[in-house]
Amino acid sequence: MNRKLLAPAFVAALTACSGGGGISITPVNPGGPGNPSYGSVQFAVGTANIYGSRTGLNVVSTFRQSNGNSATGVNTPRLSGTMTVALNPVPSYAEAISSSGFPDPFTTALNGGPSMREWRGNSIGGTPQTVAPGTPSCDGPGPFPGKGFVRCPAGLRPNTTSFGQSGGDFAMGIQPSNAVAATGQAYSYQPYPQPLFGASDPVSSYLFVPWGGPPAFDPDKDGMGTRDGLILAGVDSLGFKYFLGIPEGVTVLDGVKVRSGAFTLAIAISTIGSGGGTSTTTVTKTAHLDAARVLPPIKAPVFTFNGKGGGSLSMALPHGVTEAYVQIVDYGPKGGPHDGATSGPSNCQGPRGTHFAPVYYTIEVTSAARATYHLPDMNGPNSATTGGRNNLKPSPSICTAAQNSAKVAKGTQADDIVVQAIGFNYPIYAAAHGLIESTTPQNPRITGANGQSDITIAQAQEQDNGSTTQTPLVFSRP
Repeated sequence: MNRKLLAPAFVAALTACSGGGGISITPVNPGGPGNPSYGSVQFAVGTANIYGSRTGLNVVSTFRQSNGNSATGVNTPRLSGTMTVALNPVPSYAEAISSSGFPDPFTTALNGGPSMREWRGNSIGGTPQTVAPGTPSCDGPGPFPGKGFVRCPAGLRPNTTSFGQSGGDFAMGIQPSNAVAATGQAYSYQPYPQPLFGASDPVSSYLFVPWGGPPAFDPDKDGMGTRDGLILAGVDSLGFKYFLGIPEGVTVLDGVKVRSGAFTLAIAISTIGSGGGTSTTTVTKTAHLDAARVLPPIKAPVFTFNGKGGGSLSMALPHGVTEAYVQIVDYGPKGGPHDGATSGPSNCQGPRGTHFAPVYYTIEVTSAARATYHLPDMNGPNSATTGGRNNLKPSPSICTAAQNSAKVAKGTQADDIVVQAIGFNYPIYAAAHGLIESTTPQNPRITGANGQSDITIAQAQEQDNGSTTQTPLVFSRP
């Protein structure tokens, strides 16, 4: 297994700590954040055409050491600029689920919106881990625009934020992978579901987790991506399943009104000195947004099944889009979001298939002219449960009814899938794919020819039981 991919993509361990399951995490550079060799931050913004119906903000960043690994295991990002956070605020996720034991009681993004103190402002950020342990989360003095909010007691300032204590900036952008001080493990290894804040949107709130899968992302070059059994799989402290793919570096803010002007990404890094005291250094980068530059809408292509486990699609890039991902997510028989399934149905792929978690496939599209692209028949998870590298048995990419009937139960239908297209005017694939290459660049290119990073996102479409009929997804995350 290429373990290097886990360090820059998912690093969330403090200096001298190592990840779980025997994963070796490269320590961060010595010398402190003020040292120029500590790490390099890149930051860019662009417009986001969300489903062809509204405009949001696209945020792209990398924070890497010279070897390509994430520069830190813990940091607190803050994004500000010519925007207004218009979406209604939400209480923290812990407050919403009435669970004081939730690992990060300060984050609101996981509850589908900004915090109370970020509402109607021009910034979102995180809660530093320097907050005294045991400090309760609270949203403000009130009045509040809804239920579930917590009034701050006297002497305590509002401390809930979009990113909470779990969100940090890493090798491929912002994700909830800060290390937990007590364990040295990440809060989560999963990227934020996209678009950020989309769960509260009544128009279209299907959330896509930007995992990159085969054939575009295949770390061990065995056709199975991260589901080959050679890369750790599990459930993190936030309850998210990993490693379902390679983080693609997509961070889109929905529910914000953007204007042309300057944006700033400030990353606060706290360190503990030899005497036990804490010092904080803030690294900042700025970028400019031309809000008039918006990519045209993009549509999800129809996936045509070939009856053997794979299939094809036809697609052309819209004007101004230089590359795109077509994401095909396999949910298993009767497992698609439209069916409301949450139990992880078994399919012909075995225990590493949809029974464990949805299976992600990514096809890179680069042609402005219409072209046909293929998902191979056998890019599915490794069906062998023993033997490691010496016993790799790829399964069908998307199980047909016959394949499921033979492996699960007679009469089991074909798998349900969701198809979505995401277009870019900058080379995001090269930046993300660099995480699994032998040499990872510290500063990959993250802007397009117009100097910003614009994105266009298609409405997700569900195709059930091997059908080419598409149903638009408009459902909130459970």
